[in-house]
Amino acid sequence: MNPILLAIESSTERLSVALLRGEEILRLHEDPGSRRHAAALLPAIDRMLVDAGIDLDGIDAIGVSIGPGSFTSLRIGLATVKGLAFGRPLPTVGVSTLEAMALGWLDAHPDDGEREVVALLDARRGEWYAGGWARPANAASRPETRLPEGLYSPEQLAGRVGQQAMALCPEPEGWAVEFERAGLRWSGIESGEAARPRADHVGRLAQRQLALGEQTDARDLSARYLRRAEAEAKRLGGPVETGELARVGVRPS
Repeated sequence: MNPILLAIESSTERLSVALLRGEEILRLHEDPGSRRHAAALLPAIDRMLVDAGIDLDGIDAIGVSIGPGSFTSLRIGLATVKGLAFGRPLPTVGVSTLEAMALGWLDAHPDDGEREVVALLDARRGEWYAGGWARPANAASRPETRLPEGLYSPEQLAGRVGQQAMALCPEPEGWAVEFERAGLRWSGIESGEAARPRADHVGRLAQRQLALGEQTDARDLSARYLRRAEAEAKRLGGPVETGELARVGVRPS
């Protein structure tokens, strides 16, 4: 029997929640507000469950995006999942925001062959959160990793991404200029609303990970920021990604 899964995507300024049976989308709710996650998330979940005629006891698992993305927004999503799962034997699945974006595009373009899809989120300061995936040989599996997700400059990506890669980025048009200057030419670009992460993509990826046994106790869920907050990097002297020490003016020990 296909499990009923609640999915939460809170990594960017647009919040969304979804309800899925297997990979079938039963409900999808997207909050039109910007950065209202703390106030909007629980009411959105409640409205969606009421509309579907399902209560929390009818949920078999929860999937949530764990980043990269906004530090505050990710924490709100994770805290909500931990609260919902408290005292309940609910399996939880942490999902890569970037991989969920790539899966959404691959699902929407089933006839596009084996092209690599690179999901991008602007990390500011001239750097990008990025990861590359291709369609898996088994349709029920997770996408095949081609570029490990991480924090990259356009120059670093130009040296690692093939010329036939498709780019997904929720930023408005114009962001690709940085990559063109670095010598990277995409075979195609999808920008703006069509490229942003959504809860139904998170839910489909979570269902595949659940089927593979990739679940965890809600208490052990943690965000994958890829970059520490600047204050933390300065205090600890150990940012997550190469290059951050120099950026914040800390000498490696």
